[in-house]
Amino acid sequence: MTADAHCHLSLLRDPDEAVYEGLAAGVSPILAVSMDADEAEAVLALRDRHRGAVLAGAGLHPSRIVELSVEQQREHLLRIEGIAEGADFIGEIGLDYKDAREEPQRAHQREALERLLDVAAGRRLPVNLHTRRADREVMEAAIAFHEKTGLGALMHWFTHSSKLARSCTERGIFISAGPSVLVSERTAAVARCIDASILLVETDTPVEYGTLGPARPAWAARVLRRLAELRQTDVALLSESVRRNLANYLERS
Repeated sequence: MTADAHCHLSLLRDPDEAVYEGLAAGVSPILAVSMDADEAEAVLALRDRHRGAVLAGAGLHPSRIVELSVEQQREHLLRIEGIAEGADFIGEIGLDYKDAREEPQRAHQREALERLLDVAAGRRLPVNLHTRRADREVMEAAIAFHEKTGLGALMHWFTHSSKLARSCTERGIFISAGPSVLVSERTAAVARCIDASILLVETDTPVEYGTLGPARPAWAARVLRRLAELRQTDVALLSESVRRNLANYLERS
């Protein structure tokens, strides 16, 4: 039925069970992001156990950067550069100015983002991007990356501004909507407006969504059905469109 375009699969107690559960719900592949080099190695191992059902991302999350010393950051970046040789995409990367309150921290995040975008360009890999309180800056980085390389750029959970969603449509940047459309009318209203040509579905597992509890990859099917309802379209037609978008996002030629 659909893919899960952004999932922290390695953080689950039993990620293998979650993969089988997702397959039973029609969710495949699961794009497993990583927040640092250790998680990148873990998601590559999951991908190797579940070929075709899991795709592996190598990344350094901006919120993780503020927890690291400069030396530790360099170590993780070096390891990720090597791991990227076997990855399917680069992510999760981006900027998070909620966690990085001081300019030196933000500078470290920007440095890591630029370096990992260069890694993605060099390896011919699409990117999976995070932003919080840095929306336009990350979107502009995604646009520049896409225009320079022709590779896919995905703004994950980018469902809080119809205006920025229109900018992404104009520049060919993908947006993934997640389980927040099940619990937030405001998010649902923005997701309804995302152009079908750039729309993907995610869960951001294992993030918790109010009374629904922690997400699972299988929830991507629920998100797809809710999006079809919001857009007053047939779920099978929307599923076909989303799967086509995923193929375009992952295209590396």
